[in-house]
Amino acid sequence: MVSEEEVQELRLALAKALEKIADLEKEMKQLRKELRKYRNENTPSGSIPPYLKEELQTSAQEPKEQTEPKPNSRNARAAPDRTEQHFLKACPDCGGRLRKKSRTYERTVLHLQPAIFENVRHECQAYYCKKCRKEVVSKVEGTIPNCKFDLATAILISYLYVATNMSMGNVRHLFLELFGVRISKGTISNSLTRLKEYLGDEYSFLEQQIKEAEARYRDETGWRKNGKLFWNWVIATSNAVVYRLENSRCHKNAGKIVGKTGVDVSDGYKAYNQLKTRKQRCWAHLIRLAKNPEHPFALDQEIRDYEKLAKGIFEIYHDAKVAKKRFKPSARRRLDFDKRLLAHLQTVRWHSKNSSKLTNYIMQLWGEWFTFLEFAAVEPTNNTAERALRHIVIKRKVSQQSRGDESMDSYAMQASLFMTARQKGDSYADYLRHVVDEKIHGVGKS
Repeated sequence: MVSEEEVQELRLALAKALEKIADLEKEMKQLRKELRKYRNENTPSGSIPPYLKEELQTSAQEPKEQTEPKPNSRNARAAPDRTEQHFLKACPDCGGRLRKKSRTYERTVLHLQPAIFENVRHECQAYYCKKCRKEVVSKVEGTIPNCKFDLATAILISYLYVATNMSMGNVRHLFLELFGVRISKGTISNSLTRLKEYLGDEYSFLEQQIKEAEARYRDETGWRKNGKLFWNWVIATSNAVVYRLENSRCHKNAGKIVGKTGVDVSDGYKAYNQLKTRKQRCWAHLIRLAKNPEHPFALDQEIRDYEKLAKGIFEIYHDAKVAKKRFKPSARRRLDFDKRLLAHLQTVRWHSKNSSKLTNYIMQLWGEWFTFLEFAAVEPTNNTAERALRHIVIKRKVSQQSRGDESMDSYAMQASLFMTARQKGDSYADYLRHVVDEKIHGVGKS
């Protein structure tokens, strides 16, 4: 017989065990929420450390196919600009007499010429125009009005700060150590802000190009101004990229650049639902959501059913990509894959939290998963926008934030021009020089 005291002790131990289990479940729930911040459907591949990627984990088991080595780009050098000949009068080791041989050795070396900075005083003669009845002064070519630097130096500062993502402090140190020029962070900021006055028309032209594009890729990421959270919206096409820094993540800001035609490719964020054009939702986000279920499974049958659900979705997506490569764009093929996906979703028997979440995510955006089968220029993923955001994310890690509206808008314009030049394979420095020269002096590239 079990005594009453033993029963009380067992009940007390059971109560403590249940309390501990509840605390552990609460802690696990909090840990899963923290993990979801770094591993979720919105986490791009570039944000995952290489040692955590599945490709590297399976590479040890499955050997990769042999591929031809890439050509060495170091050997593809241009012809030398000049030739120097080197002779010896005596042996460098013992000082003995030398006999000339017929053999020579050639070595091509790249030499860097240090930049030369000059402080030039420009004396501009003033004139009075009798016809206009005003004073006119000759312009100084290659300079920006009311700027301490010439155009070449301003472009160099913009290239270092925008293209290479250097901080203002590092730009200042580079000018001091390599060129011997002392400049302050305020001077660098003023030089960057000054360029904004000449980039507005080109920025508007890029916006117009994006509105007329067949496919627009949209995404957003956080940005800070004086410690307050802002949002950097990006819209990318095959030949243009535009950044917009806004104070919120609402649907109004998502639709500030809207095309009348074409397809908008985005993730499942609800702000993009307000766009009136055709939509293509990102399959990369859907696949990451399927690969990283948020909730724990209660039964083994739930795990098997979820794996079957996810595997079927992956197979349907793979077949859709193959169909896009093999056949011409077709609205009928899009409808066929819609029916196939719907039929697969209806095969789920054990509706766990994870399978319900995945199914609801697909159904909420129904009709927008296979739009890429109708248009040749549309891709099934939003990777174009995420690649454009990668540069901004690195800049955010380096410079942390913007200090004012002028500097923030100026950076958005210059970053847009830089990513557009990179998208086209052009030089950002030449592109920026052409835009500013055309605005100031009415001349550009011939």
